[in-house]
Amino acid sequence: MRMRFEIEPDEELAQLPFRVSTYFEYRMNMFVLQNGVEKEFCTSTFHAAILVGIAKGLIEIYDDEKSKFTVEMYESTLEYTFTYFQKLLTITRYEGYNGETIEMMKCRFDDFVEAFVKEYERYHKAILKQDCHAFENKHYCMMRDQINILKNHMSGVI
Repeated sequence: MRMRFEIEPDEELAQLPFRVSTYFEYRMNMFVLQNGVEKEFCTSTFHAAILVGIAKGLIEIYDDEKSKFTVEMYESTLEYTFTYFQKLLTITRYEGYNGETIEMMKCRFDDFVEAFVKEYERYHKAILKQDCHAFENKHYCMMRDQINILKNHMSGVI
C-alpha cells in the first residue's frame, strides 16, 4: 500500500511568496495505491487539519485510547470514520447530504500507518524545502512530533 498527497494551490495565493500557514489552506487530494490500483481517498481544503486529525487518531489507536475516530472534510459534508478491530482498519465515508455510508477500504492497520507516515514525512520535508522558517508554525511542529511518535510506535520503541 502507498499513499500520495496532491496539493492544489489556490491561484491567487500561489502568486504570493510561499507561507506555510497559507499553504495549509490549499485543497489536498489524498490517493491510496492498493493492489496496483490508485483510488482517490479524500479531498479537502484546510488540509493540515485533516492530516493532523488522521495522525492524532492513529496515535490514539496505538495508545489504546480509542478504537474509532472520525475526521470531517472541509467544504463538503463528508466524514471519514476509521475503525480499528483485530489488527484491521476499516475506513467508511459518510455523506451528510444524503445519509449514504460507503466502505472506502479495509486493510491491515500497520500497512495503512506505514503508508501514511511515509507520505506525511515526504510532505513535511517538502514544505521545509520551500520555507526555511517552517518551524515557526505551530502546526508544522505538531506534524513533526506526530511523525516521530508514529515512527516510534511502528518500530516498537513505544
